[in-house]
Amino acid sequence: MTNNQKYVIKINLHLYLPFALFLILCMFVSDKLCATANSTNNQTDVKDISVNQARELIGKHQDVFLLDVRTKEEYKEVHIKDAHLIPVRELEQNIDKIPKDRKVIVYCGSGMRSSKACKILKEKGYKELYNVEGGIKKWQAEGYPVEKH
Repeated sequence: MTNNQKYVIKINLHLYLPFALFLILCMFVSDKLCATANSTNNQTDVKDISVNQARELIGKHQDVFLLDVRTKEEYKEVHIKDAHLIPVRELEQNIDKIPKDRKVIVYCGSGMRSSKACKILKEKGYKELYNVEGGIKKWQAEGYPVEKH
């Protein structure tokens, strides 16, 4: 190997080694950032629960906020005692009415609107969200008490 070839190899190492180290560092930092972002997103899981589980939670815990996301007309027709009505279409405008430090049990007629509401609440940073599968229709089918206005 000639002196010129050795010199070219040294120059190439001086140019590429810092660049290679920079790339490795970027990959490491990127993995850490992604892991942190994923763990933050996974802090809130919406739990789909049965009406039996919902009734049990309501009975056991004083810190439960029961949210009905149906229309005003549906609510007047029938609702679960102590439920707070905020129709899903008005949820984002009334988000400040829902406490962040309590379990939030969400129900609707059959479970579709409550699922949508839970996604909205999750995006807003709520931590303990429960979607009642089957909604008030299933609640009534099980024979649980309701109120009418």
